[in-house]
Amino acid sequence: MHGEAEARRRLNPSQRKRLLMEHAIKVFSRRGIGRAGHTEIAQIAGVSVATVFNYFKTREALVEEVLEEVESFLIKLSTQALKKSREPEETLEACISTFLDACHQNPDYIKIWLEWSSSVREDTWPMYLAFQERQLELLTVQISFAINNDVLEPGLPASDRARWALGNLHMLVSMVFSPDGTDQDEIRSLVNRGFRHILGIKS
Repeated sequence: MHGEAEARRRLNPSQRKRLLMEHAIKVFSRRGIGRAGHTEIAQIAGVSVATVFNYFKTREALVEEVLEEVESFLIKLSTQALKKSREPEETLEACISTFLDACHQNPDYIKIWLEWSSSVREDTWPMYLAFQERQLELLTVQISFAINNDVLEPGLPASDRARWALGNLHMLVSMVFSPDGTDQDEIRSLVNRGFRHILGIKS
């Protein structure tokens, strides 16, 4: 324990803020966007509340930076998934698989995203809508590419399919966190079948 405390004292400001952000993500995931604050972060980080305020001057600044961190994580996740394959169908399926894997590997980020996407709060909703447009742009480009390569059935425009896909992704991903112990392979199969139908992937 003494060694951990000594290591914390040796952190430079950038490293300390990164560590505090990691703790903040945990707190926001467990307590929720509306309830998480500096005190809880200080408790699990083993520092004073004043130290947390030194890096996040107000609660508004704390919330904004946590949501920016979640946005950055998810955009990076989406971008990496889209680069995994040159084949349109494989690329779309890689996006689905990547998000499902993130539910297990980085659940705190996904839980904050799910709450953020359904909480029409005056202070956070405009920020979410801007983030959602970035997600939709990435998805629309890939769907357009798949339509042009005859991977998807003709019908709805790519932008409409992107909105349907993103909306359903929230619901399907939330099933991963269901307390009823739903089989994860079953969820993955359901998500894949659902998205094939929503996007119109040809058999």
